[in-house]
Amino acid sequence: MTNSGSHRPVQSLRGLLLTGAALVATGMAMMASGAAVAATAAKDITIALVLNDLTNPVSVPLRKGAEDAAKELGFKLITVGPQPSTAQAQIALLDTMPTQGANGIVLLPVDSAALVPEINTIVDGGIPVVTTELDAPDSKRAFFFFGGAAPIDQGKVSADRVFQHFKDAGAKGPINYVITSCLPTVTGQQDRMNGFTAEVAALNKDSPFQLFQVGFYNTTTDPAKNLANIQNIYTAAGGNIQLAYAMCGPDTQNWGQVLKENNDHNIVVAGYDWLPATLDLIEEGWVAWSQGSSLYAEGNHTMKVLFDHLANGTALPQGAQNGEAVWADKSNIAQVRESPDVKMAK
Repeated sequence: MTNSGSHRPVQSLRGLLLTGAALVATGMAMMASGAAVAATAAKDITIALVLNDLTNPVSVPLRKGAEDAAKELGFKLITVGPQPSTAQAQIALLDTMPTQGANGIVLLPVDSAALVPEINTIVDGGIPVVTTELDAPDSKRAFFFFGGAAPIDQGKVSADRVFQHFKDAGAKGPINYVITSCLPTVTGQQDRMNGFTAEVAALNKDSPFQLFQVGFYNTTTDPAKNLANIQNIYTAAGGNIQLAYAMCGPDTQNWGQVLKENNDHNIVVAGYDWLPATLDLIEEGWVAWSQGSSLYAEGNHTMKVLFDHLANGTALPQGAQNGEAVWADKSNIAQVRESPDVKMAK
């Protein structure tokens, strides 16, 4: 799954877009037989999109995908998120969904473990819950849809690409790196980190250089706090690190911004997510690359599948569903900018 060449990112992007289109087409085919029923029942169906917070810019394409599904199919959409972004606040918010008339819920859990009892209570009360982008795998949620590769594979291929980068640069000796996470309490980011560190350990054995982790930081999803945290990490440790593995969209953008402000090309940023400003930073050379996923499909596809279940009684899928690893770098920036995941983020 290593995508390190200049041609491979374009292939991967095309594959993801085709995957997203196929998923939507599948959902629409499932609805075709009950179109008349759905058209009649749509106005009586309410689906809630419960985000992990309302400030994270990464969620914008996902929200747009959900809104487009509601507009197309005619159901009522409720979009909410906890303030502050804590498990306790999100649990309290979920607890209100039955009284707000939600017939189904698409959820981005703040915490993969802490939300499990509340999800189970909601499901036991007759309201199906679907997770997307972030998961609570030990809960009774119906299925989890993620528009990219499985998180542990994301970490693995990121490590592969990092090693290829330093190998191409002729690196020798120790290379210090830090990992930043905006949501360390969710399994997706835990798996992403575990995939990265396990692959680093394996690749270190036969490499002329070795990567050493010298820090792990919780940067939070709040944009202003995230930027301040990245600035503080850079001030305290910037001179001692050569690589930042940024596992969130805000982290990636803010690492690039901080390096740009300090005119520092000594730290390689291996990023995640495609915020519009991040693409500018990649093009300018402050972020080496960023791995993405189809957030628009996460909102659009999950809503359509859940609607079909509520309107027509179609059985919900079970387990985790994934796309594939995708990259944005200088070689394919123009194509990435044309994807709905970028266009809808503006």
